[in-house]
Amino acid sequence: MSIWGFAVTNEEVLARITNIIRENLDNDEIILTAETEASDVDGWDSLAHVRIMVAIEEDLNVRFTTDEITSLKDVGSLIALVQARV
Repeated sequence: MSIWGFAVTNEEVLARITNIIRENLDNDEIILTAETEASDVDGWDSLAHVRIMVAIEEDLNVRFTTDEITSLKDVGSLIALVQARV
């Protein structure tokens, strides 16, 4: 069970993260997979990463530590981190 009151699938989390990243990078054509790394996405630099992580925290009502954020390897590890919080 999640804080949203129902189980959340990896696909649902990926869809929410994709929308957040598209909005923050102003690019509706971004397609993410669990294997996508920030370096694979045009415009996803360190400053964008901070904005994206804050937006994810606000949108999904979760909080991450700095260590958790800096240890993320790809979108799949971000999904797993979100799933651990919801």
